[in-house]
Amino acid sequence: MTHQDEELSGDSAQPLLDLQHRWVAALINADTGALGTILVDSYVDTDESGSRFDKAGVLAALKSGDLKLASITLLETHVHRYGDSAVLTGASAQSGSFQGQPIAPKILFTAILGLQNGKWRAAAAHRTAVPDR
Repeated sequence: MTHQDEELSGDSAQPLLDLQHRWVAALINADTGALGTILVDSYVDTDESGSRFDKAGVLAALKSGDLKLASITLLETHVHRYGDSAVLTGASAQSGSFQGQPIAPKILFTAILGLQNGKWRAAAAHRTAVPDR
């Protein structure tokens, strides 16, 4: 069975965008409980500096205060669905710090989501810093 690539918008994209907004809020509020339900157990995060963390590592960085996100502003998000999987691509502006160093002010992101027991959850994310021009 093949699934067509379908760019979603409007009502069909809303459940995925809702998850993205809950994810952003959980990161800003260091809400590890909410984040724990959003991220799958095998979640992999690759950040702007090329560091890779698993779910436990992301939650630990937020709990310890190593990762502090003051703001995240979604500039654009494109939603593509492939059956029970979806890919979000876009850009965001952000402020905060990781291990005392400022994070990149603008990033491009890719997030991979999967449908588990009727709920969308995040399986992986990758961010790249946008250089100042």
